[in-house]
Amino acid sequence: MTGSSEAPPPCGICVLIDRIRAGTFDDLAAELTHSYVILGDAQFYRGYCALLFKRHATTLHQLPAAEARGWFDEILMTASAIDAIVKPARLNHECLGNQEHHLHWHVFPRMAEDPMRLAPVWLRPENERKVSLEIDDKRKLIDSIRAELSNRQSS
Repeated sequence: MTGSSEAPPPCGICVLIDRIRAGTFDDLAAELTHSYVILGDAQFYRGYCALLFKRHATTLHQLPAAEARGWFDEILMTASAIDAIVKPARLNHECLGNQEHHLHWHVFPRMAEDPMRLAPVWLRPENERKVSLEIDDKRKLIDSIRAELSNRQSS
């Protein structure tokens, strides 16, 4: 026998999107045309969000140009909303896909007082970056991002 009969594991982002669509994911900030904006799990970087492409696709350059531009507009709008809310010294934008082969963007606010502000966020130990906010603070932050995105969509 030359191959395994086991199916590959499901896409983790597709599983998360199924939870969003079922209403069982609490950290959804907004549904946009091409993506879902979620509050990320690395709130050491307060306001960190991820934009999950709504359909399963693995490479940015293979998207139809109009769809890619529409999604990029959502990334810019989300970054502007995060910037207005948390007022970072800098925003980092990343579309990697090495671990999750589903298009998604990370938007990381970077603060001037962060001693590792010149290093990629991934160099900070996971137990330091993956911190949660108090539930009330988290809800307020998500509500602020949602409201800011709603304002930007309607203008």
